[in-house]
Amino acid sequence: MIAVTSCERRALKKFSSYIKQYSEPFKGSPLAVRLRHTADHKPILSESVTLPDSDIHHLFQPPLIEAISRSIEDIAAEAGEGELIASLQDFSQFDAQKKRYLQISQKINTVRVWGDGPVPKSCHKIDFIPNAHPKISRYWMVLFDSRCCHAILLAKQINKATQFADKKFVGFYSFNPYLVQSIRWRFNLLSCGLCKVVDLWEKSFPMPNLLMRDVENYLKTSSTAPVPVRRPVSHRKLVAA
Repeated sequence: MIAVTSCERRALKKFSSYIKQYSEPFKGSPLAVRLRHTADHKPILSESVTLPDSDIHHLFQPPLIEAISRSIEDIAAEAGEGELIASLQDFSQFDAQKKRYLQISQKINTVRVWGDGPVPKSCHKIDFIPNAHPKISRYWMVLFDSRCCHAILLAKQINKATQFADKKFVGFYSFNPYLVQSIRWRFNLLSCGLCKVVDLWEKSFPMPNLLMRDVENYLKTSSTAPVPVRRPVSHRKLVAA
């Protein structure tokens, strides 16, 4: 196991202070389900939690995806330098965050936003990158990398819903600098659009394969109730991949 670095502790402390305000409206509601593996390495849904632990795979509800994303963006804004990368699936999801991202772009070196659809206008300090491959559209990622602070939320949609409130994601968040920099380097390579690069990306950072019928059965039989959306396994071992 890789030892926790000082910058990792610092980022976690910042994140813990920011996430409170975004998760307060859902306080006490189970917003995620922790995953664990059986003896034959099959991923299964384990227990419902309000705020998941970092570096561990979870099934995320959309409100928590947004809360973690906003917290990482706040970390970026406070840092005053570095690169923020956001893959929001579709550029239409950027509209509600336009003012926020423009403010962040004034404070740090680089802001890059990936997505599908028409590119937003009047955002001269933000780089918009059309998704180079359909597989990339399944990912929701917010990554921040700087000299003193590192953070990432990486989640993959596992159902075919088109409305954000109905989407189901499996993923994790982390403040490990080696993991963040590894994902940042590989993700930026995807801009070349080569299918082999995309396949390598998915092999390097695989998400657990959950069957939707298992997810639906779990949600029906557990205490995890749907949470209204306000707006429409450890990964340390992957560092060496």
